[in-house]
Amino acid sequence: MSKTLRDMAKHMKSIIWPEGHEAYAVKPEFKEVTGEENIREGIDAFRVFLHRFCDVLIAEGDSYDNRVKASHPFENRAPTFPFLSNVRRLLLNIGFHGVLTDDTSVLIVGSDIFIKQISVFKNIETLQFLTNCGIQVDGIDLNKKRQKLSEIETVRISYPDNPTMLIGLKVLALAEIEFGIHGHDILLLCDYSALKKDETDVILILEHIIKPLSIDMQNFILQLHQRYLDKGLTASLGIRGFWIKIKYSRGSREIWGINKSLNNDFQINVKPKNMHKYANTIEKLPLILQELIVEGYGCGRKRDHIGYCDGGCRGISIPLDESILDISDGIETWFEKELS
Repeated sequence: MSKTLRDMAKHMKSIIWPEGHEAYAVKPEFKEVTGEENIREGIDAFRVFLHRFCDVLIAEGDSYDNRVKASHPFENRAPTFPFLSNVRRLLLNIGFHGVLTDDTSVLIVGSDIFIKQISVFKNIETLQFLTNCGIQVDGIDLNKKRQKLSEIETVRISYPDNPTMLIGLKVLALAEIEFGIHGHDILLLCDYSALKKDETDVILILEHIIKPLSIDMQNFILQLHQRYLDKGLTASLGIRGFWIKIKYSRGSREIWGINKSLNNDFQINVKPKNMHKYANTIEKLPLILQELIVEGYGCGRKRDHIGYCDGGCRGISIPLDESILDISDGIETWFEKELS
């Protein structure tokens, strides 16, 4: 079934970065905006705003759902939602180009915040949506359908419910535009790790994204995480849009990973290389694992018995649902043999 904008909003809400538990140090380049404590408070306020933003999208998503389908059903990256892209770009422009007033309660912006590649109507529609999320816009008539946006000199952007949110918007927009990595959505994930001097421990993100799962499944995943850290694997975080992946590697070689994406929800992906060395063990694994191993992985178009894209470049995929608990011992046995 094709995913909707409402589905996307629910997915986004589930992966917004969790609140930091420590008074983390901020990189010097962001302190030009304001002090460290204000920045941390601004990030926390922006996170609350994002949850509200997602709630509005969930409630009103059908009105803005003009998605472009993903290229194929195995694509982990989400379909493109033009309206969501417009909102994101406008928020980035407001944060990046906006100048905070002395009391940091207002962002002063000009016509450079508007998106030139879309119509006046769509720019206004996007601003109207943001007002539904609690943002106040002064200096432009949002009910006027025909106007020259390039002639607008000053617009005042505020957030009466918690003005500190504007600081979070400002620093996250700066982080994404000036220091971000292509495809990594710092703003809408509220990824404050881009501002921190020290790296964020992967376990904090892992614990956060698996919260929707049952306690037994969470315990199983956390057990796997710790087991393979203890065996010398490195856990690293990868982000592509709203596709989150934590992969476990030995050197440069990825062994396995955990994915969460809009299209495929939770999955474990495995990239085994040594199956020929433990064929006798494979014969004793649960049948579902045997079938997956026999099917193999890699680019489907290059595998003779497949001949089409089946998402095999991600490795062997195991849906992360309750049924995985029945084969958890088999997964651990498989991983142990692969690493031995």
